[in-house]
Amino acid sequence: MSDTNQAQGKLAMMTLAALLLAGCGDGSSSAPAASSESAQNQSMAAMKNPPAAATVSGKITYDFVPAVASKDGQGRWLAKLDYAKTVQKPARNVVVELINDKSSKVLLSTETDAHGNYSFQAPLDTAVHVRVKAQMLRTAGKATGPSWNFAVRDSSSDGYGVTVDGAALFAMDGASFNSGRKASIHDLNAASGWDAVTGSYANPRSAGPFAILDTVYSASHKVLEADKNLSFPPLNAFWSPGSDDGTYFNGVGDKTLRGLHILGHEDVDTDEYDAGVIAHEWGHYFQASFSRDDSTGGPHSSANLLDMRLAFSEGWGNAFSSMARSDPMYVDTQGPAQANVGVVFKVDEIPDEVAKAWFGEVAVQSVLYRLHQSPDIGFLPIYQAMAAQKKSPAFTSLFSFATALRGNVNAAGQATLDNLLAEINTVNKDRLDMFGLRQADLPPAVTAANKGFVLPVYTALEAGVKSKTGTIGKDATVCTTSAYGKNNKLGVYRYLRFSLPQKGKHTVRISADGGLYPSFQLYSKGQPIAGNMVKDPNLGGAYNVDYDLPAQDDYVATINAVANSGCFKILLAQVKTGEMQ
Repeated sequence: MSDTNQAQGKLAMMTLAALLLAGCGDGSSSAPAASSESAQNQSMAAMKNPPAAATVSGKITYDFVPAVASKDGQGRWLAKLDYAKTVQKPARNVVVELINDKSSKVLLSTETDAHGNYSFQAPLDTAVHVRVKAQMLRTAGKATGPSWNFAVRDSSSDGYGVTVDGAALFAMDGASFNSGRKASIHDLNAASGWDAVTGSYANPRSAGPFAILDTVYSASHKVLEADKNLSFPPLNAFWSPGSDDGTYFNGVGDKTLRGLHILGHEDVDTDEYDAGVIAHEWGHYFQASFSRDDSTGGPHSSANLLDMRLAFSEGWGNAFSSMARSDPMYVDTQGPAQANVGVVFKVDEIPDEVAKAWFGEVAVQSVLYRLHQSPDIGFLPIYQAMAAQKKSPAFTSLFSFATALRGNVNAAGQATLDNLLAEINTVNKDRLDMFGLRQADLPPAVTAANKGFVLPVYTALEAGVKSKTGTIGKDATVCTTSAYGKNNKLGVYRYLRFSLPQKGKHTVRISADGGLYPSFQLYSKGQPIAGNMVKDPNLGGAYNVDYDLPAQDDYVATINAVANSGCFKILLAQVKTGEMQ
């Protein structure tokens, strides 16, 4: 960063600190006074051995407003932020700095402990104040141990979207004091800003960034249960009072905007206290960092029959959210005074009206969470199975996850897994594999007439031969449907797989029903393989995609017709280059 940028960043920080100060308290106090005789003895000792530093310590807290849910007389969920039950929670592992009032320089820096406590050995007789950043920062040192850099930044600041860390970092400053020569205590609390009389945010919402960060603490420390020395990639969470572009994790595209994006629009939709929502999105960050997420993305609901990759991704997000918070309730509030229900459900339940299958996010999340709750399984094998997805030849789905998990648990754990999979009509026991090859039973959510759009889960391609005399091989037929919706719903994409015993040039010929244009994508262990699709000049309605591929087991591919329904004949052939003109 240039000197100019550094100055601008510093100005932004100080502006935010001043803004948030109005919502913060500084409970300063000195150590208890000693008795007269004791004070005289201490005074004499001090004259002989003057103190080298003065202890400055305290506790950092923030106002936490719980998101609560209940049912009305008709059994419908209600939800709200319950401001009457606001409590002060410790701000855990946040950065605390001691600032020199005269020079504005950082004299000392530390982090709070799990109870929000901090301590400095401050220089004597110096005008200082305590600054708390909405940041968890621990760098990797020579000794083993975890490292992280989680920060909450202002999405309304000028630097947002300009550089990776250009958005201003939220912070709060305590009142100035003289460090003196005796120990002193300086507690700070970030206030919610809520005024019970007006029923609105009448003061700065200082607690918001720290509430977000504390959910991140819970999520990251859940993962540390399985790997205590894990190094987390840096993560920014973007929020501001008034932010309304959605709550989501962005792990691709413009690097300056990668991170968690969190709603903050009062009386419309705020998520800083909807911990279940934030932990869900952090679960997607975990997938991007330590696992793999092949999800199509896009809109989805509990009522949808989804592409299995999306169903697993969203099911994982919801299940992990409850694992991290030790709470099966997922509560999302919205509306005036944050007193309306957005989404509420119990992650361990599967209502009768939802799809009990590998393509239903509700079924997936219930299975994952109950696996975590099982005394025969727990989080470690789940973490290991998720990590195994990173290099899985198969697309990430309940099939690939469950296969990896089954190899990491004992017989009792396997029995639990098998029972849960059977409950949602998914192949299990020794018939389970990452591709769902033996999934022969059709879940009740799909009518028998639509079986061909769902099963087999993967269609196998057998390599033929292409030479100057023609192409010899066996076509495979797959059909897509928009019967369950478009873009990311069940049957829109069909999955293919094949193995190559030897390297070389290969072509995939796709013959489409009239009026259909195929979209074909080949993958190797989650990585897309580039291929240029061209129309076959010798065969109407056919397209060729050429590749130069190494020998490898288990290539996978997707094919779809965008928003249309129809069938494709697909032929894989090795090109005999020596025989081609």
